[in-house]
Amino acid sequence: MVARGGGGGPRYRCPMPPPAAAEQRLVLIAYDGSRQAKGAIVEAGRELGAGRRAIVLTVREPLDQIAFVGLGGAATIGAETVSAMQEAAGKEAASVAEEGAQLAREAGFDAAARVAVGASPWQEIVAIADELDAGVIAIGSRGRTGLPKVLLGSVASAVAQHSRRSVLIVHPEATGKPEEG
Repeated sequence: MVARGGGGGPRYRCPMPPPAAAEQRLVLIAYDGSRQAKGAIVEAGRELGAGRRAIVLTVREPLDQIAFVGLGGAATIGAETVSAMQEAAGKEAASVAEEGAQLAREAGFDAAARVAVGASPWQEIVAIADELDAGVIAIGSRGRTGLPKVLLGSVASAVAQHSRRSVLIVHPEATGKPEEG
C-alpha cells in the first residue's frame, strides 16, 4: 500500500500491523554490568516500549574452567576453597543481574534477574532466549573492530549470528559514550 505524504514522495506502509501478541513477548536483556550493557537497557526501553516483561540475564563462567597457576606451577585447590569461590562468584553474578533488573525496571520493563553458568556466554544467551521464547534479545556491543575483535570475539555478533530471534544490538555510539582505549 502506498500513501502520499506531505513531503512529495510516496510513503510505504505495511498492509497489516504487527500482531499485538508479538509486541508483548518477553525481552531477554544480556547484562554484564558494563557501560555498554547499561546503555542497551536504556535503548531497549526506548525502542521496545514500556510495560513489557523482561529477563535480565547475567552469564558467568564456571569456576572449574579457570586454570589456577601459582609461582611454583599448577596448584591443587581444596574442595572447601573451590566451594567458597563458587558461592562468591554466584553471589556476585546475582548482584550484577539484579542491578540490571533494577535498571530495566527504571527503563519501563517489568523485569526479573536471572543468572546462568556457562563457558560460552553467547551460547547461554541464545539457549535461554529459546527456552523462554523471547521476542527479542537486547545486548550491548563494545564496538571492537580489527584485531581486537578477531582476538577477543564479540558476544553480540555471535548472538546475532546464531539466534533465530530478533536481536537489538546497541553500539557505543548509540549511548553517546564510545568505548575508551
